[in-house]
Amino acid sequence: MANQPSPESCICILDCVNGSRAVVRNSSYAIGAGATADFKLNSVPCPDVLCTISKRGDTHELQFDGPVIVDGKESDFFRILQNEEHTVVAGGHVLAFKHTTQSGAWTELGNEPSWHVYDKGTHTWLGPFGSQLLKTKLEQYSENARTNLILIPRGMEEMGFYLHDVQSSLKIPPPGPVPADKSAWFGRFGPNSEGSDQSRLGSNADALVEEINSEYGEFTCPICWFKFDRGDAMNIAVHNSLRGDPMLGDEAMQRYHATRFNDRGQALDAMGLATSDLACPHCRRKLPPGFLDLPHHIFSIIGAPSSGKSYYLSVLVKMLQSSLFQNFGITFRDADPSENVILTQMKTQLFSSSSPEDAFLAKTDLEGALYESLPRQGRKVRLPKPFIFKLSHPATPDNGFSVVFYDNAGEHFEPTRNSADSPGAQHIAVASGIFFLFDPLHNPEFRAQMNGVTDPQIKKFRTDQQDVILAETEVRIKSLLGLDSRQRVSTPLAVMVGKCDTWVSLLGDRELLPAVKDGVVSLENIKANSDRVRDLMVRTCPSIVANAEAISSNVCYFAISPLGCSPVEFVDREGTLRIGPDPKQLNPRHVEAPTLWVLAQTTPEMIPSKPAH
Repeated sequence: MANQPSPESCICILDCVNGSRAVVRNSSYAIGAGATADFKLNSVPCPDVLCTISKRGDTHELQFDGPVIVDGKESDFFRILQNEEHTVVAGGHVLAFKHTTQSGAWTELGNEPSWHVYDKGTHTWLGPFGSQLLKTKLEQYSENARTNLILIPRGMEEMGFYLHDVQSSLKIPPPGPVPADKSAWFGRFGPNSEGSDQSRLGSNADALVEEINSEYGEFTCPICWFKFDRGDAMNIAVHNSLRGDPMLGDEAMQRYHATRFNDRGQALDAMGLATSDLACPHCRRKLPPGFLDLPHHIFSIIGAPSSGKSYYLSVLVKMLQSSLFQNFGITFRDADPSENVILTQMKTQLFSSSSPEDAFLAKTDLEGALYESLPRQGRKVRLPKPFIFKLSHPATPDNGFSVVFYDNAGEHFEPTRNSADSPGAQHIAVASGIFFLFDPLHNPEFRAQMNGVTDPQIKKFRTDQQDVILAETEVRIKSLLGLDSRQRVSTPLAVMVGKCDTWVSLLGDRELLPAVKDGVVSLENIKANSDRVRDLMVRTCPSIVANAEAISSNVCYFAISPLGCSPVEFVDREGTLRIGPDPKQLNPRHVEAPTLWVLAQTTPEMIPSKPAH
């Protein structure tokens, strides 16, 4: 079957004052009040040409006739790339721009203005509101409270307007008296509703107006990575009538802070039903069962696009299940099987298939099933779903803990991905261990030494920017933690040189030493292996070593091969030539060694180790 053409990527425009929408399909486009303007602005006085839009490949350039407010800052020019959103305030004009392939969905939203309101002070997401109801609701905020408000027009997911920038243009009235009953501020508003249903809100109103510090707390949310204390965690309503959460939407069950409990200490929802499910007070995503009972360690896996992170993670989980139990008597099991189902399916697909076509794992997509859209810092963003596993030993149950993995799309680590607009990789700043998967077949210098290798991946040339990704990782970590550029973190950083089945001969004739010896993690063996791999990397890819050791003072190098064999070429059912693993030849090598090295440092009471001399 022939491949279908990709949808055309267009610039979509919204006049937020009157709701007019348009789609830019030409390489040259004008916005203004003049006769030649393609998108007319007539609601308030406007130049003949306020803005010109020019297409440059997949990028559009917007030039204004003078300074305007772009994304909250003054400018007269900006570029909009694929999948980006921007907002503009120009005089009395309030404009939103979205670069998308879903132009049909944009125009179907209609011309009736509709808004969500995000309060960054309380991390609450309210609405949608029509124009008149928006004014009524905003009138109830004090002048000081208004500084925290961001308005997001219908159709936008990531960018909105500061209220102080658009208050005059949208004719928002000055603050009025605050109602004594604050719950009246927050009704349940469906897409076609202008009223409220406070009875469904239950005890949720107090949670919406309570400010929770996102930088301090006993726990770190494994979804949005904000912190909170035990008492801040929210309960999730059970009764089917209690649907409609202000931040998550009309179909989500309400989140609330419980005030009533049954004889067993279980929280009761507004209809009197017991619930045990908890949610993060910031993003409101459901937390894993027993989340408050165990410490959590985030393990961040970094790598370039198509470097094999999905294969690595699928194999790692399988290898840890057997290695931890056989060597240490530790059980490694799903903390929440329903949430881990995607990773379980990938693992099963890889190890239980009978052909390369069936074992093939598709590239992780920024918009795929491994991501979900959640509110974070005033905008809806795509965040990776966490895969959480519990580790415990029957003899020392009190020492149990959980580890959290993510299967990030490699694009999330690229410098072109703004960390605020696309925060899906910010878990690196709160990680207990960082794992950088280096693909030697991407690197020209490394490939040049691999004489006689027949792996089909070596035929494909890709632009190698793995050193750039490490450099970007350093910038992000130090920025998020507020570190000086000369400082280094002490977080364990494992540099994993993958596909060692194709290049291990470059290390010499001696076999790599086992990571586990006599029932303990042998840090001496791991260091000896690391020294050999590092020496090779210094000779072939010194920039990787330099960038890694600029990030952390605790770096170790590993040779690993999740598949243990070269993949094969095959033609899929649609006639596309692909490269995938032959499940009959799988023979993973040293995959769990980096994780054991990190666990021996983060949880020494559970993972015994013998230090290097």
